[in-house]
Amino acid sequence: MQSININGLRLKNRISMAPMYTKYASESGEVTDKLIEYFVRRAKSEVGLIILENTCIEWEQGRIYGNPVAIHDDRFLPGLNELVKSVHRYGAKIIPEIHHVGRQVFSDNLNGKPPLAPSAVRSEVGGDMPKAMSEEEILETIEAFADAALRAKKAGFDGVELHGAHGYLIQEFISPLTNRREDKWGGSFKNRCRFAVEIIRKIRQKVGRDFPLFFRLSAEEASKGGLSLEEGLKYAKVLEAEGVDCLDVTHGNYESLKHFPMQGDPFDQLLYLSEAVKKEVEIPVIAVGSLGIKPEIAENAVREGKADLVNFGRELLADPDLAKKIKNDKLEEIRTCLRCNECTGSIDTGKYLACAVNPELGYEYKNLMKKTQSPKSIVVVGAGPAGLKYSITASKLGHKVTILEKNDYIGGLVKAASIPEYKNVEFSGLLNYYSTMIKRLGINLNLSTEATAEKIDEYAPDIVVLAVGSKAVKLPVKGSEYLEIAVEKLLDNGKGLGEDICVIGGSGVGLDTAMFLREKNKNVKILEMKDSIAEELSPMLSTHLRKVVKDNKIEVLSSHLVKEIKEGSVVLEHQGQEKEIVCDNALSAVGFQQIKTAAMKKELLDSGYMIYSLEVGAGCGHIMDATRNGFWSALELDENL
Repeated sequence: MQSININGLRLKNRISMAPMYTKYASESGEVTDKLIEYFVRRAKSEVGLIILENTCIEWEQGRIYGNPVAIHDDRFLPGLNELVKSVHRYGAKIIPEIHHVGRQVFSDNLNGKPPLAPSAVRSEVGGDMPKAMSEEEILETIEAFADAALRAKKAGFDGVELHGAHGYLIQEFISPLTNRREDKWGGSFKNRCRFAVEIIRKIRQKVGRDFPLFFRLSAEEASKGGLSLEEGLKYAKVLEAEGVDCLDVTHGNYESLKHFPMQGDPFDQLLYLSEAVKKEVEIPVIAVGSLGIKPEIAENAVREGKADLVNFGRELLADPDLAKKIKNDKLEEIRTCLRCNECTGSIDTGKYLACAVNPELGYEYKNLMKKTQSPKSIVVVGAGPAGLKYSITASKLGHKVTILEKNDYIGGLVKAASIPEYKNVEFSGLLNYYSTMIKRLGINLNLSTEATAEKIDEYAPDIVVLAVGSKAVKLPVKGSEYLEIAVEKLLDNGKGLGEDICVIGGSGVGLDTAMFLREKNKNVKILEMKDSIAEELSPMLSTHLRKVVKDNKIEVLSSHLVKEIKEGSVVLEHQGQEKEIVCDNALSAVGFQQIKTAAMKKELLDSGYMIYSLEVGAGCGHIMDATRNGFWSALELDENL
């Protein structure tokens, strides 16, 4: 947690909060209380530097979809200054990442205007055909970046970062993939550098040499015809020579998503980039890429000289106290990011930034966790994610909580999700967090315990919460007696399975089962009636996992309808034709249904207990919905009682 000085900016430690789009600004880009308290929560918890999300320098044709924070006009200064003052109260520093989206946006977000880019090269994954910028538009945009930097200084920010990465406008000029110009703004390496160089020079004219200037750099694009690492390192040296004080090193563009390491990716997979840049420049370098999930990797990166600072992004969404827990050596209390990308998925579907394991994200401004004035004794039946979140929240609010769980483990489907090696670190980390919090909060956990009325009577609770969740179902098809339940085979380590396995259903559980079996060198086929697998997962994760499945040589038969299960085979229909797949075992991964609790409710109501149910229909079927349901239901305790 050693301090560092960057052009006069002293940071108390080496942990930086990466810029992440939140949609917490107003519809026209003003700072809101929601945004301020989101950052204040992290500032309170020992983050050294906060980098404000992609902050828009030009609203009409330069903003990312939706409502980013804006800095294109002086009218935003009061709100920006309030944000700065609020963060400074807790010893953290803050800089905005000023940004122009370039080609990676659709025209309907720009009131029908085309995206702007150095050349008319359309993004393959995220934008309409752009308009090649005129000389006048280029010069106006350079001026807009410089004006935004000056505005950042006036607002009291501690510096400014240029977003020159991830395929946005500045990167589009340096990349030969997107810059096909033949004038002074394109062609040679020197000409492709010119746009960034002129922005830096204009900023220095307006803010002076002593205002810290960071630059977010995709050192390598990994797209065909894109920026190579060799040129990326040359570019880094140019940026340093022009007066950049710190390089925030990342990777890729929208077409190469390694800058979002996901389940199955190495936790240090981007460190080679910061290490390579660090060898070429004298200025500080920031590393990124899931480094907070295993803090020892981040610490070693700094200790071994591979980076000077580390960016934590999604990890600080999952646990805002991450930096403080690292400082105080309380790693067992870290609530682990699952790298499920429900955060980016929520943004991609037009919603606020959200997190699967932290339902308080975005609601920091409501100050929800207030101690109850009427503590109750509560028995929670079920230790899945909904029941655990309810129990932990209720206990923090001051209630006395007992958990009754029929299995000999906690976590429900989280336990099953932790079994495949490719995502074990993330989900085991979450289970460890649950176990630690149960002990820390003094929650009375009873495993291998059936929740009968007689058992519940022993605790004389004021309220009983039924968080029994759901159970896996078999595909209702002829020969279903030959089917086994996929999630059960995860939990029993694949006991009794042969070598050739058909997994019916390409959901998350189906993929986990298939990956688990491949780790055991089984031959696996996924049979999916829809056009593709993993459709219920976040867009980025589903795209990523389809590649993971392919790379692991798992055969996927999509648009295949299962007609019958036989002993030793599965009969399918595809495009009107039937075919039969020989296999040793067929596993059902087609979904879950709510466990019926009517009889239990009646018995408990007859005994005079107040009952509250966390039903599947209320959001217990998915980990994000389950944790939200548990959290908000616990907050409603005083209202319900």
